[in-house]
Order: sequence, then structure tokens, then C-alpha cells
Amino acid sequence: MLIAGILALNAFAGGLEKAFAALEVHNYFEAMKLFGKQVRKHPAGAWYGISVVTGRADNPFYQIDSSRAALLRSEAAFALLDAKARSKLAALGVDTATIRAQKEHIGEVVWKQVNAVDRLEDYKSFLVSYPDNSHAQEAVERRNALAFAEARRLNTAAAYKDFIANYPDAKEAYGARSRLQETIYRDATPAGTLVQYEAFIHDHPESPYVRDAQDKLMELSVPNGTVGEYAAFIHRYPDNPNVPDAWRRMYDIYTRQLSVQSITQFLKDYPDYPFINELMNDYKVAGLSLFPFRQDGKWGYIDATGVERIKAEYEFAEPFVHSQAQVGKGGHSGTINKLGKQVVPIIYDDVFDFKEGLAPVQLHNKQGVVDRNGNLVVALEYDEVGEFDHGLAAASKDGKYGFIDGAGKVVIPFRYENAMHFNNGLAVVVQGGQSGVVDVKGDVVVPCQYDWVEGFLAPEITRVRKDGYMGMVNKFGEVMLAVEHDHVGTINDSLVLVIDKGKCGYVDANGTWVIPQRFEANALTVNMGDFHNGVARVLSGGKLGLVDTKGKLIFPAQYTDIGLMEGNVVPVKKKNKWGYASRAYQTLAEAKYDQAWEMHSGYGRVVSNGLFGLVDSTGAETIKPRFKALTDVDGGTLVATDESGTGLVDVHGKVLVPLVFSSVVVENHGVAKVTKGDRFAYVEVASDEFLWKEEGFGAGSANQ
Repeated sequence: MLIAGILALNAFAGGLEKAFAALEVHNYFEAMKLFGKQVRKHPAGAWYGISVVTGRADNPFYQIDSSRAALLRSEAAFALLDAKARSKLAALGVDTATIRAQKEHIGEVVWKQVNAVDRLEDYKSFLVSYPDNSHAQEAVERRNALAFAEARRLNTAAAYKDFIANYPDAKEAYGARSRLQETIYRDATPAGTLVQYEAFIHDHPESPYVRDAQDKLMELSVPNGTVGEYAAFIHRYPDNPNVPDAWRRMYDIYTRQLSVQSITQFLKDYPDYPFINELMNDYKVAGLSLFPFRQDGKWGYIDATGVERIKAEYEFAEPFVHSQAQVGKGGHSGTINKLGKQVVPIIYDDVFDFKEGLAPVQLHNKQGVVDRNGNLVVALEYDEVGEFDHGLAAASKDGKYGFIDGAGKVVIPFRYENAMHFNNGLAVVVQGGQSGVVDVKGDVVVPCQYDWVEGFLAPEITRVRKDGYMGMVNKFGEVMLAVEHDHVGTINDSLVLVIDKGKCGYVDANGTWVIPQRFEANALTVNMGDFHNGVARVLSGGKLGLVDTKGKLIFPAQYTDIGLMEGNVVPVKKKNKWGYASRAYQTLAEAKYDQAWEMHSGYGRVVSNGLFGLVDSTGAETIKPRFKALTDVDGGTLVATDESGTGLVDVHGKVLVPLVFSSVVVENHGVAKVTKGDRFAYVEVASDEFLWKEEGFGAGSANQ
């Protein structure tokens, strides 16, 4: 038996072993001749040898496709061998491991070729031929990226549908789904007409763009914002979610003076006004301005003549907003109307601000929602309820966050660790400790893969942060600016500040460089480098200048500091003094002040020798520096302070309320709230007379 085995091995080795011996010494011609003679008798070993020869680039037989074809034949023949035959081949160096290694070698060569050409079809072919190759995942990602780029180039609904169907698990599928919806919306409304938006809403009721279409209907219906236009909109689109807002806007326009006559006429003209209770409350207190006052430690309200209208019986009393004011009693909160009647019952631990006619309330650590009539429209069953935006609010329950509508219906399931309110139809959510973005349907737009997502405060983009670096993502979930920058600013004037390694420049919303990173950046650039009113402050050679949105320096970098451009006027500092210049780079006020601020209502504050004054937009002083403190202009007046105290002056320095108080705050309807120590009073600015004084405040007129 032993002699027979040796003879068999010798017979086996006679041809195949000589072929491998020739291969060992790189005698490729001899090896190929010998392997060719053995393909019928010993196909597994012979085809393997041919694959090795044709897979090496150092001989004239090199042809990688032929190498793969030979290896496939070898692999197929090897699978049919019994253990004894495989053992014989192993003695020649052919086994499962070497066949796998040869396949990986061929795949590596092909991968380099495919990667160099970088074509979609080549990546597809590579994945079909080498599904188990070590580069398969890279091939999948690049194939998906190229396929998505092609879909974006075509930018049609069909292209995005094909991409989603062919590559449902691609990371680009998030963007493809969003772009598909946008494309359907765009294709359905090319001219942006009422008829097209109406048809889109009818044909695509589940689209996330329905709300935008509904908003467009209102926008197109009320181009001038007149009462008649709002009335026509309400009549034509009674089911549009903007109808309540349209009614309220129409009412506000019609009753701007809030007189009995205007309210009566409005109700006569529009008897189907849905918020009749609110209207009746307004009717009862038309023209009435109320101010909180304190008496014996309790709070109530007086009118603009100083007459008590609502008894001082509350623990706190906030100013009225939209005919309601939040008050506290017995440790609870609620709201009252101007007649002193409870609207939101004073039973809650807290009442939050109204938004879209709805306000969250809290009782016993649970939150719900009330409407403007005080009705509990969402039960007290949530741990937290945020503010409403386009009919949705973030809410939390049992440690998870989701979104509810104004009736408490769950619109987006409670599956997130945190959730923010919607901005421009998109909301930030947190899952697995990472932030992402969902739309109003709950569809993921930006996967939860970032440490921080700012949210779509601007419709086009959001800033994101990952591992300490920042970038930008658009509303389709696509990275527009790689997450690799030291700092990314907010979008202003369509440009975004980008800082890296002490240099800064600006990109647009697509991440395209508009102004290269040619300017210096220091610690202050993060807060002062964003564009504002068409200009940005930039640093060069240690000095500041101004650049416009095209990258042109309109102010040379020669200033030690520059303020904000307002009304085409900007404060500038040379050496250690401040002045003002126009956008046209003309000096308006010479650099002689210790400090100068941006313009407000055409006036800017200045300081000289520790005293405050005021200059106008021509650079002329309207108030020479003489006050110890001065606020910005608001409604034509300024709060001023001198050695005697604080009062109110106009833009020319005329005293309106004597400078004898601890503080002054201008309320509405020409009334100022003044304090002395812990006591306060109200002064009518026009007459300079007290309307009301808290006990212990002092006697006489405001001038005394």
C-alpha cells in the first residue's frame, strides 16, 4: 500500500509538481505550458496555478480578468475533491486558505482599478464579483454616493424613487426621501399658483409639504394684508389650519384702536367670528390699559388714570398680553381678563406663555395644555410640554419624548431621549445620546449621529458638531460643509463664518467658499465675525476692517475695533478713541470718544471722560456727554442717570421725567414706571404727573 501511495503521489506530482516548481522560480512560460496540460487531469491545482500566473503583473500573461476566471474554475473543482485529493493538493500549497488569499489578491487589484476610475457601474460590478472582499463596504458607500449624485443631477421624482428602491439602506436614503417629497411638491407647483397649491394638497395629503402649501395659500391670498383679503381667504379655505390666525389678524386690523365702535362694527360685518368670547372680553374693556400695582403686599391693576380696576388680592401680577394677564393666588397660577375674571383657572403650579392660542400648564409635576378660553385641551399627563409651532409641540412621558397636536393626539411617537420645538418644519431630536432631525411627519431627515444639532433656525441649513468639530447639514440631511472645522458661525446675509487654525473665511449655504480663509481669527472672531447688514468685521495684520459679501474690503484693516453697522453708520476705533463712519467710508464723527455704540433709531450712544451723550446718523451731537448712564433710544426716549438719580429724556436731552428716581421703565400708552428704593409709582410722561404711587413712595408730583 505504501509503495502504491508513493507511486500515486509521484504520478500526481509528475506534471503538476513540475508546473508549481516552474512557478516557484518565475519560469512563467514553462509553468503556463505545464499547467495547461494538467487542467483536465487536475483542474483544481492547474487552474489555481494559471490564476496565480495571470494575476501577477511581472509577466506577459498578466490579465486580471483571466486570473479571476481561472480561480473560479479552480474553486469549483476544489469543491468536488474528497479529503484525500485535497490533502495531496495541500502538499503543493493549494488549499482553501490559499484560494481565498488569491481571491483577495485579485479583488485588491481590481479594487485599485475601480477606485481609480471611480464610476458607478464599476462599483456595481465589483460588488457582484467580490461581495466578500475587504473593500466591499467602501465599494457600497462609494456606489451609493455616486448613485445619489446622479439622482441629484437628474433631480426628478423618478430618479429619487429609483435610488430609494435600489439602495434603501444607504445613508443617502434619508436625503433621497426628503428630496423626493420636495421634488413632488416642486413639480406639482411650478408656477406657484393657488390652483396648483390646492391640487397638491388634494393629491398628496400625507406629504410633509402640505403645511407649506397651506401657508402659501394664505400668503398668496393676502398680498396686502387687508381685512377683505383675509375674509376672502377664510371663505375660500375654511379647513386651512391658518384660518384661526387669519381671523385674529383680521380682527386686529379692524379693531386697531380697540374701541366699542370698531368692535361692534366688526361683529356686525363678520357675525361668524369664531372667537366670540375673546371679542366680548375686548368689548367690555375696549380702550382700557391696565398696569400692575401693589398694596399691602398684594397685587392688582389700575388704569391709565390711576383708578383701581382690579382689586389687589394676588401674590403676583404680570402685565396684560392679548387681554390676559397671569396672576398668582394661594400658591397657584392662572390668568384673568381685564374685568378681573378668571380665564385660565388659578389652580395650576405654573402657566406658560401662549403660542398659537395654546399654553402649557403644570399641576402636581404633570403638564397639559389650555386654550385662550382656559379650557384644558390636552390632559395633564405629560412630564413636559413645549411651545407649539405649526400645530405641534414636543412633549415627554415616562422618560421619552415625542410630539403632540393641539388636541393631545400623538403625531410622532414617544421614542426619543429629548426633543426640541419645530423650526421651519423641522425639529431636533436625541436618540442614543446623539442628535438628529425629524420632519412634521416624524420621518428622519438628519440621522441621530451628531453630538449637537442647532436646529433649522434658518430654513436652508443647521450647524452640527461631532467630536469637537463643526459643519453644516441641509434640510435633506446632506452634509454641505464637512464636520471638520474649528468653528462655524450662523448664516447671515447668506454667508457663514468658518474658522480653522487661526484663519477665517466665509461659505454660502451650499458650503461653497465665497471668501477664502485669508483673514486672521482670534478669540473674539467667534462672536464678532458673522455678517451683519451686509458687512463683516475681519482681522488682518492685527487690525480690523470691513468686508462686503463679495469679499471686497470696504474699510481697510486699520482700526483697533469696529462696532456693528446699523443704518449705514458704523462706530470705529482708531488707537484708543472712537468715532463714526458711513458705509461709503466717510468720516461722520471724528475719533474723540472713549466708547461708541451702534445706532438705534438713528442715534448712537457715546462716552467721553466717563459721561454719556448721543450723536445722530450724521455724527452731530444731539446730547453732549453729561450723563452718568444712558440707554439706547427706544420710541424717541432714553433713560438717563446723573448725580441726582434716573429719569427720562428725549433725543435732544430734554427732561421728560425728572432724574430723581432709582430706576425708570417706559410702559405703554405714555406711562413710565419709576422706583425709589423698594417702592414704585407710575408717571404720565406727557404731563409729568403721578398716576399712582405706592404707599411710602413720597408725596407731590414727579417734579418734587
